[in-house]
Amino acid sequence: MQPDANRIQHDIHDLRDQAATLDALATRRIKIHHDHTHGHMSSAPTPLNLPAADLLDQIHALARRIAHAAGLHFGRGMDVHALLKGLDRPEPCETLAARGDAWDIVRLVDDAAWHARHLTDPSPSLRYAGICPRCRSGVWIPETQPSTTDHRCTECGHVEPLDTITQAHELRLLTSGTVGTAADLCHLLRACGITIKRNTITQWRKRKRITPVDKDDQGRPVYALADVLLLRRAVDR
Repeated sequence: MQPDANRIQHDIHDLRDQAATLDALATRRIKIHHDHTHGHMSSAPTPLNLPAADLLDQIHALARRIAHAAGLHFGRGMDVHALLKGLDRPEPCETLAARGDAWDIVRLVDDAAWHARHLTDPSPSLRYAGICPRCRSGVWIPETQPSTTDHRCTECGHVEPLDTITQAHELRLLTSGTVGTAADLCHLLRACGITIKRNTITQWRKRKRITPVDKDDQGRPVYALADVLLLRRAVDR
């Protein structure tokens, strides 16, 4: 039995809503107070932007594939929101419902929406480990999965040592330019399988092992994610 067009449009509409939420996460800014500029406020990326931006890119690629399947014509530069808006109509959904791979399309759309919801309301049983090196799909693994195991990508079937994926993701975190409070950074790192307690960062600051880059608009110290990761590496040796 084929999925009907209403079901497909409902799922695409849900994914469209989730993409808007992801976009807000990926472009979120944190207010930074610069004492040396007499109270001047500026902004910097928050820790959530990297996983959200990854997933938004993956949804964009999926939307392009589905738009092709629906027979839509679109420009190369059309963003994910415009693509999903074009798909969120009865006509293209009827075309998709008549295809032999309609249930595969439903599965892909539902999976993407589930991953988006997981970023905004994380499950303690899963963590984001990085991206597949072949197709760049997100890698979500059980919290208890050992890093010495291999991971088979659910999208392209490529097998890669999990250690390689997590190390590549840590390198991306190191070079992301992300800053945040101790609580923000611990939350991000925990989602990536890296456990650092907020109090640990606070103690590092008190012992002058790490220096905040500034304060946020509530007066809380703001740290560079790269500084936290590099100090963690030094301590673990």
